[in-house]
Amino acid sequence: MSFLKWSEKFSVGSNLLDTDHKRLFDLVQKLYTVSQDLDNQKQIVSVLVDLIDHTRAHFLHEETLMRRTAYPSFIHHKIEHDRLINQIEAFRKNLAAGQVGMAQERLAFLQTWLCEHISKIDKPLGRWLTKNNLQDDPI
Repeated sequence: MSFLKWSEKFSVGSNLLDTDHKRLFDLVQKLYTVSQDLDNQKQIVSVLVDLIDHTRAHFLHEETLMRRTAYPSFIHHKIEHDRLINQIEAFRKNLAAGQVGMAQERLAFLQTWLCEHISKIDKPLGRWLTKNNLQDDPI
């Protein structure tokens, strides 16, 4: 069952950022899949750690790009990134402590957050990068 699937409607117009976003979608989908068996806590934590690592790397890419291009909404964008990191770190800590009961609720949050963040926060960044001909600048 598909919980979260990438589509072109999520493209921000930057191959680099879109590739990162596709990987985030894949990891959230994988987390959903392994979370269907709550007794498999070790695998759930493993996928969640992969998601956290990729999310941190992606956010660093975006934030470096925003700083380098003097993106006007950088501070707001960074605050949104920090909020998500705090949420998924709390999820990881809960799982590590054996608290798996809220897994589905956290997954729904991740699904909504990712779709809304890309649609409302990252797309304006993509337009800014395109306007300034920076959409495929290496990070």
